[in-house]
Amino acid sequence: MSGPRLAASSQRPVAGEHRRANLMRGRLSPLLVAWLLLLAVETFGQVAIRTAGIEVGAFELDRRSVLKALSTPWLWVGLACYLGQFAIWMRILEKSALSSAFPTSAIVFVAVMITSWAVFGDSMGWEKLLGSAIIVAGILLLGSDAQPTPPVPSRNDAEGNPP
Repeated sequence: MSGPRLAASSQRPVAGEHRRANLMRGRLSPLLVAWLLLLAVETFGQVAIRTAGIEVGAFELDRRSVLKALSTPWLWVGLACYLGQFAIWMRILEKSALSSAFPTSAIVFVAVMITSWAVFGDSMGWEKLLGSAIIVAGILLLGSDAQPTPPVPSRNDAEGNPP
């Protein structure tokens, strides 16, 4: 295969062709990598914040509690994860419509629940399993947004002059 087929008018890959070409070459698409990274960073961030909370104990809005929280490395790891989430989310939104990306991000709820069960021994009854299945089904029903958002058309005339 010589590469993705291009649409005649736009010189962009035909919908789905670029993704198929990457899969045939054994590479993950950058958008899929961004989603996997977001899932990992968000989940790890939640674990870090919970661990910080466990280390700090009962939190009062006083000087001692604030200093104790600020001295916990897990708090800083969690905050760094929030910054990482922001950067990854901006990258995802460059390639996806918000109307598709935001509902898809709900998969983090499932990942955090499973991780909380594995790391902290949180309970996971049939209600949580059913809720997770409903979240996954909802994400699948909404579908993915693999096509990049089209660029905003220029308001310039044919010579490039603004109106």
